[in-house]
Amino acid sequence: MAAAQLHGSVAAAAAYRRARPFAAATPCRWLQNPLLGSPKISISTSGVGMKPIDFRARMSTKCANENAQVEEFVKADENKRSAKIHDFCLGIPFGGLLFSMGLLGYIFSKSAISLVLGVAPGLTTLVLGTLSLKFWRSGRSSVLFILAQAAISAFLAWKYSHAYFLTNRLLPWGFYASLSTAMACFYAYVLLAGGNPPPKKLAAAPPL
Repeated sequence: MAAAQLHGSVAAAAAYRRARPFAAATPCRWLQNPLLGSPKISISTSGVGMKPIDFRARMSTKCANENAQVEEFVKADENKRSAKIHDFCLGIPFGGLLFSMGLLGYIFSKSAISLVLGVAPGLTTLVLGTLSLKFWRSGRSSVLFILAQAAISAFLAWKYSHAYFLTNRLLPWGFYASLSTAMACFYAYVLLAGGNPPPKKLAAAPPL
């Protein structure tokens, strides 16, 4: 009687192992151990019995909790505040305009003011905007570059406004004062809004 019961238990265990490859794959990304969930044969004086190991249920619970944490992290990252436009979208053209106009002013008038208030700040803003673009593409923060560009714009707005009030000339001081003030406000908006929006590839990629 015991031999027949033992033979039946062993046959049932073999059939259970053969049926495992056809089971549905779990959505969890944890590694599957072939020994997990296999029946455990226990032999006692009263006969032979089969008791399944409860590793699969524990692993499923752990994986479900891990997936819930990942989903919460992704939702929090999607809800992160950021500006609607990048600083370099306007910073690079602004720096290029200052540099080119300052260079032209120095060529035609040989004025040192064109170098101090045109070429130098324009080239600096152009370099800072390019570095901000490079850091943004790599997923790193570009807040320091935005702060530097904002400081340059505020300084230029003050100098150009002072020159406009002294000379009462709309061109070039009034135009440059208005443009620099607008750029300073733009950089302030980007900083207060939370910085540049992340690249689309990095925003869509799930955390590791």
